[in-house]
Amino acid sequence: MSKTNSPKLWQPCMWALALGIIALPATLQAQDKPAETEMIITKDQFSLTLNDAVRIALEMSPTLQATLLGIDGAKYDQKKNRGSLLPKVSLSGSYGYMLKKQKVYFGDMGGSGSPMGSFFPDDGIEMGQTHSLQGGVNAGMALIAPQLWASLKLDKEAVALAEEKAHGSKIDLVAEVKKAYMAVLLAQESLRVLEANYANAQANYKDIANKYQHGLVAEYDKIRMETQMKNVLPNVVAARTAVRLAEAKLKVVMGVPLEIPITVTEHLADYKDRVYQHLPTESAAISLQDNSTLRQLDRQGRQLDAALHVKRMAYMPTLSLSFTYQYSFASDKLHLDDRKRWSPFSTIGLSLDVPIYNGGARGNDVRSTEVQIRQLAAQRVAAESQLRLGLMNSVSEQKTALEQFVSAQDAVATAERGHSIAEVRYKSGAGTLLELNDAETALLQARLNYSQAIYNYMVAVYSLDALKGEGLPVGSEVTSLPSLFPIVQTIRIR
Repeated sequence: MSKTNSPKLWQPCMWALALGIIALPATLQAQDKPAETEMIITKDQFSLTLNDAVRIALEMSPTLQATLLGIDGAKYDQKKNRGSLLPKVSLSGSYGYMLKKQKVYFGDMGGSGSPMGSFFPDDGIEMGQTHSLQGGVNAGMALIAPQLWASLKLDKEAVALAEEKAHGSKIDLVAEVKKAYMAVLLAQESLRVLEANYANAQANYKDIANKYQHGLVAEYDKIRMETQMKNVLPNVVAARTAVRLAEAKLKVVMGVPLEIPITVTEHLADYKDRVYQHLPTESAAISLQDNSTLRQLDRQGRQLDAALHVKRMAYMPTLSLSFTYQYSFASDKLHLDDRKRWSPFSTIGLSLDVPIYNGGARGNDVRSTEVQIRQLAAQRVAAESQLRLGLMNSVSEQKTALEQFVSAQDAVATAERGHSIAEVRYKSGAGTLLELNDAETALLQARLNYSQAIYNYMVAVYSLDALKGEGLPVGSEVTSLPSLFPIVQTIRIR
């Protein structure tokens, strides 16, 4: 009785064990997944610094991921061509059914002609078998293949070029992120200045309106202050729109969805000390040896040199080895168990191919590649000249921004002192409303110029870093993706 019930008792346990084994790999994969691949963002706040923006962009930018996939593609092409050096083995098989057999006739139809004709029927003899089968193994490999050997170096240069393109994409991406981040800081700082100016105008208007009700000031002063307050409001609205657009652009550059809110924790004034840490130097003393554009052109030159060598190797002979082992079956009846009808045969051979003449195609191909090499050299000279011009422009903008920063810094201090004096004079009755308005306008313009000078200087620094091939954070070396799919980056919104 116990023996008959034991399978029923064990069956649920076996199903549970099977389900556990199936679910185990997924569980282990989820446990092994590093914490950096998952980013949890709350709807209320997503604090962001410049370093955070750069790090997120390097992980989530679809443009950069596409470039990194190019490295994987180049490596797979390299492996594919390396596989051409290995033997190629294939199985082959065929079956044939003869619908109408061929007939062979001996002598004339009347019996005259060949003396052997009388031994064969007048209607001829059918030749061949109804069923025919063939199957076996075919193998071959290249023994001497100079062009194939030379193509391996070409594949190596292709991988190096893909890596250099990814490196250049990272440098450009970091520069774009930094500039977009500084644009957000500038927009926010401008908004804060305008909002402070608007709040000050509101306070002054309330004070003037109160004095007007008590007959202490003229109606003209009240109207003038009200007009000034209302003139500031459109600028505040425009500044708020500029902040939203700057944040949206930063999200796009970073690769973050637009619906995710971000909060920049830094201020533009935090970068005033960095102005003196990146003093401009003469453009002639700046080297472009690490510039990604020039390095890519150099890699393309090496790739063309390797391609030229490959095309020259087309003049060399090639030697290949082939091997065949086949089984054949032929019979009027499809009795596959008839061993007498199965006959094996095998061959081994060498094939030598010596190119002699093909209409001049090989020579023209070589000369075409040589022209491409000279064309690339001219393009490099032109590109270096353009980069030198951009370098001079960046250094010039950096110097101009530095002068503007020093001047704006002094102007802000002077405008703040002048505004304080104008307020005291106006409250004491010694000054006029026009003097106070002029002082507020001067202070507003000085603060905006100060913020703009910091922004211009840092943007010039980031542009110069991109031209020099610098600016990447430590540990952001170019690596290909672990698979053909983009980096797994999960964003959950709570």
